[in-house]
Amino acid sequence: MKLGMTWGELARAAGGRLALGNANDAVDSVSIDTRALSAAQAFWALKGSRVDAHDLLGAGAAPARRCAGWVVEKDRLPSGGWRPAHLVEVVSTLKALQALAAHHRRRFELPVVGITGSNGKTTTKEMLKCICRRVGATCASPGNWNNQLGVPLSVLELLSEHRYGVFELADSHPGDIAEIAAVAGPTIGVITNLGADHLEFYGTMEANFKAKSELVESLGEDGKAVINADDPWLAGLEPRLGARAVTFGLSARARVSFEEEGSLIVDRHKLSVKLRAFGALSRYNAAAAAAAAWALGIDLESIRAGLEEYAPSAMRLETLRHPSGCAIVLDAYNANPDSMRAALEAFCAEYSGRRKLLVLGDMKELGGESRRFHAELGGWLAKLPVDGVFLAGPEMKAAADALCGGKPGFPVRYALNPEEWLAQLKGELGPERAVFVKASRAMRFENVAQAL
Repeated sequence: MKLGMTWGELARAAGGRLALGNANDAVDSVSIDTRALSAAQAFWALKGSRVDAHDLLGAGAAPARRCAGWVVEKDRLPSGGWRPAHLVEVVSTLKALQALAAHHRRRFELPVVGITGSNGKTTTKEMLKCICRRVGATCASPGNWNNQLGVPLSVLELLSEHRYGVFELADSHPGDIAEIAAVAGPTIGVITNLGADHLEFYGTMEANFKAKSELVESLGEDGKAVINADDPWLAGLEPRLGARAVTFGLSARARVSFEEEGSLIVDRHKLSVKLRAFGALSRYNAAAAAAAAWALGIDLESIRAGLEEYAPSAMRLETLRHPSGCAIVLDAYNANPDSMRAALEAFCAEYSGRRKLLVLGDMKELGGESRRFHAELGGWLAKLPVDGVFLAGPEMKAAADALCGGKPGFPVRYALNPEEWLAQLKGELGPERAVFVKASRAMRFENVAQAL
């Protein structure tokens, strides 16, 4: 991060007041971590769910004294205490950080892609990053920095040498996308799909659709919207958007499509692409990334090479190898009904020649529909070509009951906690086996894979 600002400019951009210090002094960058501060930085005191950084600025705030100054909320510091050389006061440090990032974004005239959707956001972002980097320097969200804090921190990494920006935008409440899109300033918006995510907060699919559509509304008059033509909710956006819509999918009617045998069709041009990720959802993500790259004007060879360069990231259809020769597929970053089914279908197809075990945990944030969605999953699991299912979590009880009621031809083991059947699962690993591990992030099923 290189801001290239003065303290006076930072205070104005953040909507605050420089209470201490010379307004003409330079500030190099900002940090939210007292453990990694340098002399030219501004420490940004944020209030988190567990720690309020203002509490770290008292008498014993030695780590925070290493920087050039602080950005704090008004009247939050104890009176009479130590003060840095520069002090900026704001109403809300989170809102001020977003305002600074939005100001920083406006300093650059470059195409920026914002990516949202129920499933595949991070994978699509990583695929598009691989494509863009073959053409020019690209600033992209690290990991899953996709919320009200992660997006501004990502945008602040923009530099003059960057040719593209690629940012992931996540939501869980109405207005979330509009808020962070105002920071990122996307010129192209990608909506991967619409599924039953965050229904605990949205209540209905229509409300979820409206929230995701905030990305389209944030685009300028010339902004292009990359939308999933196979998704019944999103396909309806095409007539309204007209020439601004760039459709993708697995069906031939999409302007960018990915066929099962590995053929990518981009505006009637056919490319052979060998993905390192498997399954229909991976092909959808690749088509979405290719469509966004095409909307950016990137050449077809760079699109092909970038997609082939991408490798699955941690906990997203990540293949691990057990000493016994067993293949373990870890897809435990998140889970909802649509992503669960898509990933299970992909796993069963990819490992059709092996004896398969499923290790599944709760799908969270489904609200009042949770029991129904888990029961439907259990009934569907009974029809899969697998050799055993291990379930854990309070929500998965409904899936276990429905699965056992379907009289499957394989054993089913359910427990509130995975530790109760972990030893039994370990005993079933072998070279002829493939194990699929998936649950919502809150279940931390990466610990199950690690235990194996």
